[in-house]
Amino acid sequence: MKELSKKIILKYNLNELKWLDLIWFALFPLMNINYVIAGSIAKDGKDFSLTLDKQIPFISMFIFPYIYWYIYIFIGLIFILLKDRRKYIRALFTVYIGMCVCYLVYYLFPVEIVRPTIINSSISNKLVNIIYENDRPFNCFPSIHVLNTYIVMRYTMKNDNKAWFYYTQLVGVLIILSTLFIKQHFILDGIAAIVLAEVVIAIAKKIEDKHLDNILLLPYKLIDKIKNKNDIPIN
Repeated sequence: MKELSKKIILKYNLNELKWLDLIWFALFPLMNINYVIAGSIAKDGKDFSLTLDKQIPFISMFIFPYIYWYIYIFIGLIFILLKDRRKYIRALFTVYIGMCVCYLVYYLFPVEIVRPTIINSSISNKLVNIIYENDRPFNCFPSIHVLNTYIVMRYTMKNDNKAWFYYTQLVGVLIILSTLFIKQHFILDGIAAIVLAEVVIAIAKKIEDKHLDNILLLPYKLIDKIKNKNDIPIN
């Protein structure tokens, strides 16, 4: 297997390796179909609010870090990829397994949050209302926003590049707080997401490097088959 891996990898330069590794991002939209389905069929969700939740003020300006989450996750995973391909696939494994657990809970145990009525008096208020209109008040526990943010924070925590360290950690904290301040999640949603992330990270650490290499090799095998190369035996 090692010799086979070398034969395949040597055909590609470093940039091609990075681009082909991005193919794993394609699973994101496929998995998010579950988010839409779970949210559309949910009825009468549980109330997980705490007394402290009711004391947290609504601050519409936090919609900006909340929306930035989509860019943050992409940038964070790209940064991990550029530093360490094995860590990248380990991080993606953590993200996807964590999301699968979240979707299962959404289907079986929906949690519902009561949102405030917001007047469109500012850009931030309008953006919050757009989110409210397009995202039903379910799919709360655990929070995928917090889950994926925390995973990126954990996998970039031990980093020699101080600028990137402060970026991922500080922006990550803002994103996690944003879920509370724009009333998209309860405190317990965030806590559950962090606990889930830690459990899956612990599991991911036990995956041997050779198994990660086999996963990373799959796109290259596929491309070689498409190109009718003879380096990989076809069973």
